[in-house]
Amino acid sequence: MSDHAPGLGLPVPATLHDYGAIGNLHSVALVSRHGSIDWLCWPRFASPSLLARILDAEMGGHLAVRPEEASRSRQRYLPSTNVLETVFELPDGRSLTVTDFMPVEVGVAEPSSPRLLRALEATRGKVTVGAELRPRFNYGQEGPDWDGNDDRWIGRSSGGSVWVAAPGPLEPVGEGLGGRWTVRPGTRQFLQFGWDRPPAELEPPERLLNRTIGYWRSWVGAGRTRSSRQRSSEPPLIERSELVLKLLSHATSGAFVAAPTTSLPEWPGGTRNWDYRYVWIRDAAFSAQTLLSLGHIEEAHAYLRWITARLRESGPRPLRVLYAAHGDPDLSERTLPHLRGFLDSRPVRVGNGAADQFQLDIFGELLDAAALLAQVDPDARGEVWPELAPAAEIIAAQWAAPDRSIWEIRGPPDHYVHSKVMAWVGLDRAARLCRLNHDPAGAERWLRAAEEIRREVLSRGVDPESGVLRQAFGNARIDAANLRIPMVGFLPFDDPRIRATIERVERDLSEGPFVYRYRGADGLDGPEGSFLPCGFWLVLCLARIGEKARAHERLAGLAEAAGPLGLWPEEFDPKGRIPLGNFPQAFSHVAYLRALEALRD
Repeated sequence: MSDHAPGLGLPVPATLHDYGAIGNLHSVALVSRHGSIDWLCWPRFASPSLLARILDAEMGGHLAVRPEEASRSRQRYLPSTNVLETVFELPDGRSLTVTDFMPVEVGVAEPSSPRLLRALEATRGKVTVGAELRPRFNYGQEGPDWDGNDDRWIGRSSGGSVWVAAPGPLEPVGEGLGGRWTVRPGTRQFLQFGWDRPPAELEPPERLLNRTIGYWRSWVGAGRTRSSRQRSSEPPLIERSELVLKLLSHATSGAFVAAPTTSLPEWPGGTRNWDYRYVWIRDAAFSAQTLLSLGHIEEAHAYLRWITARLRESGPRPLRVLYAAHGDPDLSERTLPHLRGFLDSRPVRVGNGAADQFQLDIFGELLDAAALLAQVDPDARGEVWPELAPAAEIIAAQWAAPDRSIWEIRGPPDHYVHSKVMAWVGLDRAARLCRLNHDPAGAERWLRAAEEIRREVLSRGVDPESGVLRQAFGNARIDAANLRIPMVGFLPFDDPRIRATIERVERDLSEGPFVYRYRGADGLDGPEGSFLPCGFWLVLCLARIGEKARAHERLAGLAEAAGPLGLWPEEFDPKGRIPLGNFPQAFSHVAYLRALEALRD
C-alpha cells in the first residue's frame, strides 16, 4: 500500500515524473513527490547548485520534509499558479499537505531576499513530520558551517550562506540539520529557507503565500483577457504550459532559459548530458512568440528589448547562440566528475560549448518573432525595426556558409536545409518589417535576397528521386526539423515535397506517436530518446494537411510524456516509457501549444 517507508529514508531519484517545479523568475526548484527538494541553483538560474540530489543522492544536497509514518503521495498545482502541493495520505485517513512556493518580487532585476517556503498542514488528525536540511554549495562540493539554535539557523560556506526559520527545533546532524515536530489540524506551519542572510524582519508567511498565489493568477488572467480565451473550453495543459514558460523567464530582462536544469540525460547512462540553464536565442524567440499568442504582449516586448541590447553589444560579430539570463559572461563547458549524474549518467556538465557555434537559423527565428509582434501590436513597429536590421545584414552576409543546425551538431558544419530556410524566413520578415515601416525600397532589397536563398534550397535541398527535403545539401538523410518548413511559410502544407517529407518522417523517424530528430552519426556517442517537439510538429503538420484524426491520436499518445503535472521534458524513451533530458523544457511546451492551436483551427 505504501510508497513511503516509515522514517525519512528518501528513495533515489528515478523518474522526472516525480517532480514539480516552482520558482521566482530568477531560479527554479524541483520538488519531489517524496517530500524532498532535489534541485535548486541560487540565487540565479545558472548559479552553482545548492540542492542537487537529482544528480547525486549522496553528494548533491536536499531539503526534505515528510511524514515519519508510511504514506502515499501525489502532487498538484493550485489552479492558475506555480504554487505546488504535495499531499501525503496516511493509511488511517489522516494527511499532510506540503505547499511549496517561492515568492516573486515584481519588477526587480535581482531578488532582495530569495527564499523558498514549505507550508505544512494536517487534516483528520495530527501528523509527526521529519525534516532533513542538507544544502551542499558549489555543485555539491562543500557543506556549510552552521550557527544558531532551536528553530533559527544560518549556514555559511565559501560559496555563500543560507538561513532557516523552522516551525520547530532543529539540530545539527552531520553536515546538515534535522528535526521532527507535530503538525495539528487547523494550523498551518511554515519552514522558510533563504539565501544570504535573513531580513531584519520576516514578512508573515501567510501574506507571502497569498501574494504569490495572487501574482500568478493575475498574470494568467491578464493574458486570458487580452486573447479572449475561455477557461471552460481550454485544455488544462494549455494553462500549465503557459505558466511553465513564464516560470522560465527572467523577471525583468525578457530572457527565457531553455530549462532550469543541467545534465539530465538524453539516454539513461549516456553521455549526451548538457547544461540548459541559459537563454538560447532560438528557444527564447519561440517562447516569446507563444506567450504573445496567449495575450502576453509585454513578454514579447521585453524579449526583443533584450535581444536588441545583445545585438548592440555584439557589434559587427554575429550574436552568440546562447547567453546567461543574468548576464554572466563565462559559459565555458566543463565537467563535474564528483557527481554521479541522474540515472548514473556521466559526465555532469556545466556551461555549454554550443555558445561558440555558428547556427544560422537563430537570426530567422528572431526576425520571425519581431514581425509577429509588429503585426499584433502596431506600437511595436518603431521599436523592433530598424533596431533589428543588423540581424538581416548578418543573414545576407552569411547565409551561404555551413553551420551546426538547430540540433547543435558537434561534428563538422554542413549546409543544413532547415538553417537555409530560416535564413529565408529572416529576410522575408525583414521585408515585412520594412513594409510596416513604410520602406518599400528596403522591402524590395530583402525580398530579392530571400528569393536567392529560396532558389538555392529548392535546387539543392530536395532529393530528386523521392521529392523529400534533405537534411543537408548533398545529404539524403531525413531530418524532422524540416517539418517546420511549411510552418514558417516557405512552402505550403499541401506542396508535394512537404507531403513527401511528412510521410518519410512518420515512416522512418517515428516509434508510435514519438518522433526522433534524425538517424545516424552526429559526432556524439550513444543513443538518445525521441525528441518531444518533433512529435508535436508532426501532429501540427498532419492537422494542417487535413489528417486531424491521426493528429489527435498521436497527440493523445504523446500525453504520457507530460506526467501527472503536465510538465513536458525534452525527450522520452518509447520503449522504457521514461522521460529524459532537461526538465521542464520550454521548447516542448511551445511545440505542444502550437500543435493544439493547429488542431483547434
